[in-house]
Amino acid sequence: MKPDNIKIIPQWSKSKEDIWNEAFASLEDTPSSKKNRHIPFWKYAAVLLVAIILTGSVISQSYTVTEIAKRGSHLAVTLPDGSKVNLNADSRLTYKPYLWIISRNVELEGEAFFEVKQGKRFSVKSNQNKVNVLGTSFNIFSRPGNYRVTCLTGKVKVTTHNETTTLAPDMQLTYHNGKLTIKENINAGQSIGWIEDKFVFEGVPLVEVINEIERQYDIRVKADIPPGHVYTGNFSRATKPDMILEIIGKPFEIKFSIE
Repeated sequence: MKPDNIKIIPQWSKSKEDIWNEAFASLEDTPSSKKNRHIPFWKYAAVLLVAIILTGSVISQSYTVTEIAKRGSHLAVTLPDGSKVNLNADSRLTYKPYLWIISRNVELEGEAFFEVKQGKRFSVKSNQNKVNVLGTSFNIFSRPGNYRVTCLTGKVKVTTHNETTTLAPDMQLTYHNGKLTIKENINAGQSIGWIEDKFVFEGVPLVEVINEIERQYDIRVKADIPPGHVYTGNFSRATKPDMILEIIGKPFEIKFSIE
């Protein structure tokens, strides 16, 4: 037969069965050593899935929400379980939302009023101090050198410097300059007057009163305050700060100036 009589059949003219058989035969002829070089796609997918899960777990455990009430302002916060927190001026609250279903833990710097929903233990950490409750309302004041917890409803367990105390309504724990004091039958409502912009002081060191005024109005007050001066009185945040300072300073013959 002459070469001119050879007929070349295009690939696409083959039957489906022929194409399939040829492809299958080529796979069977492939050496086993070559097969082992190829990792199935599903293994890559499995490794990727595990990496995503582990990364997501690490991120969820480390992800923290921070709520800040700046100087001169207050802030209302609703936690994942519906518990309410009011932050006073110059205060900070942090918590981990993705771990909330496991443990209701928050950290506080400053002052806040908590209304805690019934449920698992609710913990508030402030420096070396810790409060544990199940469902209650209470106020925490945590500033440098001064820590105070006031119970309004329910019971509050306070641990401070390795000493634990349980507070009932109208009880207050204070840790100031290394001294622990517990008061009973107080007017607990006064401790949260700040929520309505009302501030009540009973025998409070004058320097602490001035510090509170600075936080509420976001100002700096200049004055020479002799040690040992204490103040009893109240003021409303609606009053101008210069008027408040004038009233406070008169009994002590101290003149304050706002910087």
